[in-house]
Amino acid sequence: MGKPVPLVESITLDAPDRDPFPIYRRLRGEAAVCRVKAVGRTLFTKAADPKYVKDTPDRFRSDDPDTPMKRAFWAHTLMRKFGEARRRERTAMAPAFAPKVTPQEWMPRPQKNAQDLVAGLPRGEAVALFAILSGAHAARGLVILLGMEGASDDDLMEWSQTLIEGRATSAGATRLLSVPTGPTRRSMRCMTACKTGTGQSRTPRPLLSC
Repeated sequence: MGKPVPLVESITLDAPDRDPFPIYRRLRGEAAVCRVKAVGRTLFTKAADPKYVKDTPDRFRSDDPDTPMKRAFWAHTLMRKFGEARRRERTAMAPAFAPKVTPQEWMPRPQKNAQDLVAGLPRGEAVALFAILSGAHAARGLVILLGMEGASDDDLMEWSQTLIEGRATSAGATRLLSVPTGPTRRSMRCMTACKTGTGQSRTPRPLLSC
């Protein structure tokens, strides 16, 4: 039988967001794999360990019943499904992302979007590349992928960032776990309204106040 995973109670929610490096450095020497009480999650501090977890699905399942992703997305997402349920959905999606399909169906519009955005950059001045280039390009990619033609760049940047923070699986996750469910609910309502045709480029105020 393996050793129990140690529980670390000294790490607060905001500490890794302020400066994670000393925390990881200390834990690598004291408890490379540990349970962080404030987060309610197991923390891996060495690159080899999460790779082992990913490559050993018979021991480490992905269907976490307490994942914040269910709260954020109102659904049991593919990333948190396991076994046959995961295989069934991946198999259903595979033809749409086959290598021969990608250049024909998925590349032309994103390429044109990128060209249009670059051509529209201001000349001779400092520009905020995230808002007017990378963020906008990602937003327009979501329009293509999700079919949300009525959403603006600002809409999708706001909604997707809120959902990223709500699911708390990106960098800074310990801080993001404290994001309230209200903003994620609002983003999901806005996206649903836009997808079903009841929303507009800028989401109606009643939806934003949900």
